[in-house]
Amino acid sequence: MAETRIVTVTLNPALDHVIVAENFKIGKRVAGWIADDRYPAGFPTGKGIAISRVLGFKGIRSIATGFVGRNELDMFEGFLEKKASGRVVSQFLVVQKRTRDNITIVDPVNETETHIRDVGFEVQQDDVKRISSKVAMLSRPDTIVCFAGSLPRGLEPEQFGRLVARCVGQGARVVVDTNSEGLRGLKTRRLWMIKLNVDEVGMLADLPVDSRERLIEAARSLTAARGGSYDVVLVTRGADGAMLFTEDVALIGQVSVHPGRIVSTAGSGESLVAGVLSVLNKGGDWVSALREGLALATANAIGREAGLVDEGDAEEFRVMAMVDRIED
Repeated sequence: MAETRIVTVTLNPALDHVIVAENFKIGKRVAGWIADDRYPAGFPTGKGIAISRVLGFKGIRSIATGFVGRNELDMFEGFLEKKASGRVVSQFLVVQKRTRDNITIVDPVNETETHIRDVGFEVQQDDVKRISSKVAMLSRPDTIVCFAGSLPRGLEPEQFGRLVARCVGQGARVVVDTNSEGLRGLKTRRLWMIKLNVDEVGMLADLPVDSRERLIEAARSLTAARGGSYDVVLVTRGADGAMLFTEDVALIGQVSVHPGRIVSTAGSGESLVAGVLSVLNKGGDWVSALREGLALATANAIGREAGLVDEGDAEEFRVMAMVDRIED
């Protein structure tokens, strides 16, 4: 694939707050502290934002768009400017609400994490029209448009499906990494690439995925080569790695890392996608793309900040990543 422009779309961003609280118990008064004093007001997150950030780490420029609350635009733009080494052009659309807050409570004594997720702002139909026009304007045959993250309230799955279809109609290659609600609007929509977890594969394929063999069968059934809607199906399997399927390629890969090194998997799926796209965007092959995705996903998982990858860690995991072909 020739080098192309990449656009990431984050429709439901957030400000993440990570609080450390030893021996955390619900209903009790517990002492805690902010995990990173660089971000006392939280740090901007969202799947598309994390993908742009990791692409920036790889030296690849992208355009980041989507929605953001009226008071947080400067924060998001400044964050991406700094964290992606100036390789991201921010083109977010402001909505007249505040960006949601996500809170993660980390208990290092009991090795638990408690996640509280704000449902976030509700977009209006004028907002939906604005983002539809925006992504259509950015979509063209030399562009990859990557929709990543959950849907905000006010954007129905069917509307999301039409939004994606508009980009496809403009000739863009579209990547989608969303939740089950968003996926409901995509069952019959043709896409270039979709990223799914195991449960989502089973939901879209309407097939059991309770064994490796059944998972492979279900994922393959989603590819255009088998009558499905997607040219590329990328499947995340947690600690078991990932799979990738195209018309003529079926791959399985994993990085075997000691569980004690894993700090947080938040952002690992986005790092996987960014790694795959970074190699394909430079004309690389599918095996190299999946290996790079696995390396970056694992490097992300040994830190606490989504989308933060260290080159030393990435190189270590590139060497460790094992990618094999799945035989028929």
